[in-house]
Amino acid sequence: MTTSYQITITTTSGETFTGTMTRKQPEMVNGFVALAEDDGGWRYFRPDDVSRFHFVPVQDVVGEPVNDADEPAEPTKEPEPAEQTE
Repeated sequence: MTTSYQITITTTSGETFTGTMTRKQPEMVNGFVALAEDDGGWRYFRPDDVSRFHFVPVQDVVGEPVNDADEPAEPTKEPEPAEQTE
């Protein structure tokens, strides 16, 4: 099961932004701090604009699909050949 974190970023101007991410997702992208929002969008912040990060683990719901490209897909079974009767 993948551990997700509710992440809150507070900027130097006092604005707060939240999102849910896994540890495997990047924290820095092209020199910017990345935050995945709950609606599927992404926000990017200059590192000098971020005054605080807050990570809180959240309980994953069993059976809920996880979008985790680092995890290999489950192998699929080949259908067994049909028996031939003469």
